[in-house]
Amino acid sequence: MDVSDSDSLRPFAQLDQDGDGRIWAWELLSALGRAGIQPGDPRVRAALADVRGADGRPVGVDAQPVQLDFAQYAAVATHGDAIVHRALSGQLAVPPEEFQELVRGLQAIYADVLPNRDGAVADYIPTLRDADPEKFGIAICTADGQTYSIGDADLGFSVQSTSKPFSYAMALEQLGPTEVHRWVGQEQSGGTFNDYKLSLGEGRRPHNPMINAGAMATLALVDHGKQTSDRFRTVRETWTAMMGQPPGFDQETYLAERATGDGNRGLASLMKAADMLKAEPGEDGAARTADFYFQVCSLEVDAQRLAAAGATLANGGVAPYSGERVFAQETAGRVLSVMGHSGMYNDSGKFSDQVGLPAKSGVSGNVLLVVPSKRLAVVTFSPRLDAAGNSVRGVEVCKRLVEDFGLHPYRGLGAERGRQLSGGLSGGLNAADRRAEAVSAADRALAGIAPPRTGGPTTTTAPTERPAAGTQRKSTQPGQQL
Repeated sequence: MDVSDSDSLRPFAQLDQDGDGRIWAWELLSALGRAGIQPGDPRVRAALADVRGADGRPVGVDAQPVQLDFAQYAAVATHGDAIVHRALSGQLAVPPEEFQELVRGLQAIYADVLPNRDGAVADYIPTLRDADPEKFGIAICTADGQTYSIGDADLGFSVQSTSKPFSYAMALEQLGPTEVHRWVGQEQSGGTFNDYKLSLGEGRRPHNPMINAGAMATLALVDHGKQTSDRFRTVRETWTAMMGQPPGFDQETYLAERATGDGNRGLASLMKAADMLKAEPGEDGAARTADFYFQVCSLEVDAQRLAAAGATLANGGVAPYSGERVFAQETAGRVLSVMGHSGMYNDSGKFSDQVGLPAKSGVSGNVLLVVPSKRLAVVTFSPRLDAAGNSVRGVEVCKRLVEDFGLHPYRGLGAERGRQLSGGLSGGLNAADRRAEAVSAADRALAGIAPPRTGGPTTTTAPTERPAAGTQRKSTQPGQQL
């Protein structure tokens, strides 16, 4: 990115409040944090890696306090994809003020949904049965790598069925849609994800890539003809490219999936017998296809990393941290389309009506929601599931997010979308609006008097700086849109 000195000077001058031509590294990192770019971002670390302070000390995110002059700042700001400059200039997928509004909304949603203890953990394999049902985390990632997380967002879990959209994308990249859809359809199945009778349509072709039969048929196409170890390496490297970090592998879950996977092996055998599975040659070809599927479902991620994978889809196939094109734009669009109608098991239609955005869930308790219009992804993790196999808290978070920020793509047609002071879709203020208006009214009443500190959920964002003396705090404005 070509950035002139004058372009770099404006953000530098805003940080250099005492006008001495130097800024503290912590001031820079704090400003980046408010924009959603965290100190641990690999691009920030790389930008600061070679910079030294006046005394020769490294400026890196872990070496504080250190000051930067303008030349050093300019080098950092324009490093790589110029993420520092773009963040401080408001040139990201979600502008800083809107990002902070989103953070506040997620904090409120987290606090409201946390007491919900409906549902039960999956019990068909020990690792899912023994999961702590109280765990709950939310993470978001935008196309530019803006992140926020709250709760147990760094706790690892097996990705399970949320691997299916990405396996479908890999097959599309290698073979194209015409060949892929010779082997797997694009319609809802009308049954549960593992239904033995309804998973296969005419000619025993699986209905879509989001059910077990379709996922096995899709994975059978990825690097077909190569050794399973090479094929698994391709899958793992694709996940690494999307997330900026490699996934782990849950060996216990894989062994348990394989030990209890007779139904999936049976589906693979039915497809192979009808020449609708591009299985490996030999009598055990169908079983090996099912085993490969078990391995991919046992990849271990956390909400933060899975959000980056979702942001890759939200960004038309471009990974948020590296800028690498992992999938073609057409591929990302096809994947999101199928997620939109078949991503939430047998409740996909209801979820589409309530939320209206592409999503995918896994029985470990994860839900991945993609918001294409805002180029971001939201991931929740909470192991208690509803009757359809979706995380109870995860679905509730998605519904609340769409309601509070006016993100449903169809509910606001013909009217201004987003938070409204009055006359919204419900005929008045929703819960988030009422909270925001109450805060605004309190601010006006206090006329700038600093309120007492209160506790709240722990977050990973940088703290907001105290406003300068004589200025009034800016409250959430219901007119702003996410």
